[in-house]
Amino acid sequence: MRLEIKNKFNDIIQELNSIDLNKLEDHQKTLEDMLKKTHKAISMLRDINPNVLSATNMESTNSKTAEWFELDRKTKSEPIIPPKLKEDLTSICNNEKTNMLSCLLLGLGDGYWIDHLSAFEQIHTVDFIQGLPEELNKRYQPKFLTHLVHCMLDANHGYTNLDIIPNDEVGYIFSWDFLPYFTVPQLEKLFTQMNNKLINGGRGLIHFANADNKNDLELIKQGYYAYNDQKTITELIFNCTNFDIEQIHTDTPNCSYIQFKKPGDVDWKKQEWWRYNLITKRDPEVKILPPED
Repeated sequence: MRLEIKNKFNDIIQELNSIDLNKLEDHQKTLEDMLKKTHKAISMLRDINPNVLSATNMESTNSKTAEWFELDRKTKSEPIIPPKLKEDLTSICNNEKTNMLSCLLLGLGDGYWIDHLSAFEQIHTVDFIQGLPEELNKRYQPKFLTHLVHCMLDANHGYTNLDIIPNDEVGYIFSWDFLPYFTVPQLEKLFTQMNNKLINGGRGLIHFANADNKNDLELIKQGYYAYNDQKTITELIFNCTNFDIEQIHTDTPNCSYIQFKKPGDVDWKKQEWWRYNLITKRDPEVKILPPED
């Protein structure tokens, strides 16, 4: 074995000795020239369309890791909330049938949105973190926390695994300041799964990175957001789901969002039984009458 290693070592040394250093210098000059031309081309590309450069760099790489997402989560202040968004969430929570639905919250963060979605009987929380953040244990009673079912996204699956969430169970999908960090290929996988999770007649609202917006474009250039724009996000929804887009809001900087609905009507009798079975399984001591036939 030692002789074999020695022979390989000698082969490498001989190969290095045979290299013509003059040719290496020529190659170096060629590479330096190519690098200068590349920088010039990039500069020209920026002048023509700043979005194109961002698209090239951002569509294939994830700009945000789980580690610094967690750091960001701890330091970020409350999100910017457009007035129309507040109105929509208030309307949903005040609906007497909301408690017969399950909600999929993509991007739990520090739990800010839980208060706005508390009317749902169950909330599937999704994030890069393992388990619920400590802030929620301080903010809510243990009994309420049993309404939350957490799913940690796995790097081995490209942060797109939603397997533990049952198909055809979610009545509402909500995501804010989360999907902008995902690349287009990742969003394709997430949207396909979201389509499977949402019940007929179910609705959703998702915030997206919008390169058509000056503020969002700056975040994309910095590598904070992955590249996306209104055209791309709508094509993703049309290609990966059968959702109907109801409204697109792009008026507020850094707050572009889409509202959508899955075709069909909610089977409320089925939802009554879903809620009954969920509650009796979650807390057998709770006395609740089964739905009427």
